[in-house]
Amino acid sequence: MDAMLFFGALGALYLMLLFFDNFFKSCMHYPYMEFLKKTGITVHFMHLRWHTIAFNRTMLRCGNNGNSRNLLIKFFTVGVLFALSLLPIGLILLIFAIFSGNNDSKAGDVVGSGGGSQTVTVEILLPGVNLPLEEIGFYVTTLLLSTIVHELGHALAAVAEDVQVLGFGLHLYFCLPMAYTEVSNEQLNALKWFKKLRILCGGIWHNFLFAGICYLLFSTLGLMTAPLYTLNKNVMVTEVLHNSPLRTKGGVGLSAGNIITHINNCEVRNEDTWFNCLAKSLRIKPGYCVSSDFIRLNDESIEISHHGPDGMLQCCDDKNANLCCFEYVDDLSNDAPVEIPQHVCLDVRRTIDESYDYCVAGNCDRGFCIRPLLRNTTTILNIKRTTMEHKKLPDVNYMGHPADVTRSVRISSFVPKQKYVGSYWGDAYSLFLKYNVVFSFGLALVNAIPCFGFDGYHITSTIINSFLVNRVTERPKRDVISLIVTSIGTLLFSLAVLKVLWLSVLQKLF
Repeated sequence: MDAMLFFGALGALYLMLLFFDNFFKSCMHYPYMEFLKKTGITVHFMHLRWHTIAFNRTMLRCGNNGNSRNLLIKFFTVGVLFALSLLPIGLILLIFAIFSGNNDSKAGDVVGSGGGSQTVTVEILLPGVNLPLEEIGFYVTTLLLSTIVHELGHALAAVAEDVQVLGFGLHLYFCLPMAYTEVSNEQLNALKWFKKLRILCGGIWHNFLFAGICYLLFSTLGLMTAPLYTLNKNVMVTEVLHNSPLRTKGGVGLSAGNIITHINNCEVRNEDTWFNCLAKSLRIKPGYCVSSDFIRLNDESIEISHHGPDGMLQCCDDKNANLCCFEYVDDLSNDAPVEIPQHVCLDVRRTIDESYDYCVAGNCDRGFCIRPLLRNTTTILNIKRTTMEHKKLPDVNYMGHPADVTRSVRISSFVPKQKYVGSYWGDAYSLFLKYNVVFSFGLALVNAIPCFGFDGYHITSTIINSFLVNRVTERPKRDVISLIVTSIGTLLFSLAVLKVLWLSVLQKLF
């Protein structure tokens, strides 16, 4: 779904909920208020809140079991040590995110730099990770799951330390979900410092473990999806846009369901190699090994070669788009006399079909190596494809910029083994695991930072008040030290957020 359409529909839904909320409060006050009380739902402007105590007994049963309590205490003790080790890492990453340049590039950026429509991305605090805005549905889902896992960590640690859990809830600020666990503050503050840290660090520890589990599942995608998909062998075309120059015309173009095996002499195994092969075709113009007989019979060179308006050598008639000027690439190790002219004009498709191999520096076993004379933004793509039943299809030849392919052709690394299985589910599962790793690990890092509103603020305050109690006896002075440390962390986090907003939104507006 388009991001703007998603935001517009969500905003309209909020306004409709607010309207009916005010309407029922005025016309059906008592039954509606009873409904809100029983369900725990509260409606505000662009904000929904849900609170429940339905899971309190389940949490209490976990804490009353002696064996499980001992295991939980040991489990969250390890979590404290890990969360404290994340604090300097989070600060270093914040500083790096603030002062590093925006120079990260990928092969997909190279082949997509030819102009045209651009994908709106969201820069996040993890360096090198950008999020396409059209995948907003995945962000909301994974963020909701990550926050639930985070709050579950706090709840389990609280019941292990005999701290009463008062309830659970969820805030939905427009499309940003935030879960929370409500515990007894009096009982929490009455605990010794390390027991308190177990509860405060429980969410960070849970997020890290959840990210590790999702990463393990992502690393074993080939094994997990083996019954339904073939992974990392080829890619499948899932969609060819209507304006694509590679769209099916007379059965010779790309179409959904085609299996791509090679681009020129570059093997395509997954999405990464797909983009790398397209980028390689632009950096290294391919040469073709053809026979001298083919050249003599098909050469359509004009009588006088000349330079075009852009300085390119022309040996073909400009009116025929199927022709291209090829340059003979001499093999320095071959002393035999040259049988063909330096430049020849040939039909591109016929030349590719008649060539028996690719060449770089004239190293053909037989015949001659000829290389097309093309502009820097143009290359020749020979796309080899098969059907899902591994039956070979005619090659697709295209002369242009690789960005035309990346913009108008959608591919998937998940090649279904059966026709009734779509590649969408494999892509969605893979993307879901990726975002769970990024969001859950990012939530653990962010919460470890000493910043107001995060777990790091309470962790820092607890540590400072516990370790400095003998050196700084007055509580207000310790609070000032805690305030200074937290203010520095908050400042760094705010600067990082401002940079994110600038790179993602404001820079594009101005």
